[in-house]
Amino acid sequence: MLSRDGVPPSWMPYFGHEDLDALLGRVAELGGRALSEPVAVPSGRFAVFADPQGAVFAVVTGDYDN
Repeated sequence: MLSRDGVPPSWMPYFGHEDLDALLGRVAELGGRALSEPVAVPSGRFAVFADPQGAVFAVVTGDYDN
């Protein structure tokens, strides 16, 4: 099933991390890649990444519920 804009449904997990800037450098060392620059949101910042196999996930730094 596709959405109205032709994109299939999907999930994107978000993980909390205390230092997004440090993580941006570390992800490439571990074989992943950043898919976006950090984006500011009211509660902090987030960026989207892909692991070495291409699975997409996001990381958020800032104020969030534990």
